[in-house]
Amino acid sequence: MSITVEDVQQARKRISGIAVQTPLKPAYTLSEKTGRKIWLKMEIMQPTGAFKIRGAANAIQALGEEQRRKGVISMSTGNHGKAIAYVCRQLGMRGVICISEQVPKVKIEGMKKLGAEVIVTGKDQDEADVGAREMAVKEGLHFISAFDDPYVIAGQGTMALEILEQQPQLDTLIVPLSGGGLMAGIGTVIKTLRPEIQLIGVTMEQGAAMHLSIEAGKLVDVEEVPSWADALTGGIPKDNQYSFPLCAQYVDQSFLVSEAAIAKAMVYALQQERIVLEGGAATSIALLEEKLNHIPGENIALICSGDNVDMAKLLHLAAS
Repeated sequence: MSITVEDVQQARKRISGIAVQTPLKPAYTLSEKTGRKIWLKMEIMQPTGAFKIRGAANAIQALGEEQRRKGVISMSTGNHGKAIAYVCRQLGMRGVICISEQVPKVKIEGMKKLGAEVIVTGKDQDEADVGAREMAVKEGLHFISAFDDPYVIAGQGTMALEILEQQPQLDTLIVPLSGGGLMAGIGTVIKTLRPEIQLIGVTMEQGAAMHLSIEAGKLVDVEEVPSWADALTGGIPKDNQYSFPLCAQYVDQSFLVSEAAIAKAMVYALQQERIVLEGGAATSIALLEEKLNHIPGENIALICSGDNVDMAKLLHLAAS
């Protein structure tokens, strides 16, 4: 199955009433600091605090009635799990989320509050993914990948349709890069409708699976290590069909940012832009801080992808 702009447009209709259209907020302080015109795509204003609700809503809404009665299952580091849980609760469905031992407590609590069955099935994301797929077969649940599902990818791409409508003069779009579902969806839209716009991926230095895979031209194994950008960690399963080839096709450049820069960007967002960003979402700001001279364009949009961070840790970081 290929993924087209038409699929994304259909997804936009499907997710209406569950996901919301988020503002593209002018970042005046960041613009003054960088000498560029910067906008923030405020996905932190989604009902679950992250963009993942777009893909989850599209994938679940596309299911037939019989499968909806049985329910769905997924593996998640938190944001996708919250999205699945939220949509399932809205539709009165069963939702099961398999997680690794490394998922932060705040994200586990967030999924449980929305009614998900949360099960630890591995020491890292690779093992949790295997556990989820085995349980799907055993219990007749429909498995929804957090990033390698055509309906999830099309759902994430709806964000790009909004951005093009909100800022037609855009030169560059900076996108947090993990499993690649977000970048694949955005790339499908941008490189079809406005191919001159530069798509820039950004992620943490250690365990950057998609970044390294794009560099190598093939999927590579990585070690999952703790990071402020915990939503971006984890490997890419070898049976990947969609997100890697699409990212390899659409990404113009990809960069790594340090843990220190991510932490600094989280604090900057809180104190100067007055927004709460988890580490993965703050990588775009960190990129402007560390490698601004490598970023093309005068009109730049950043994806504020999620706000699911332990507030006690963020406030402690800001005070230190």
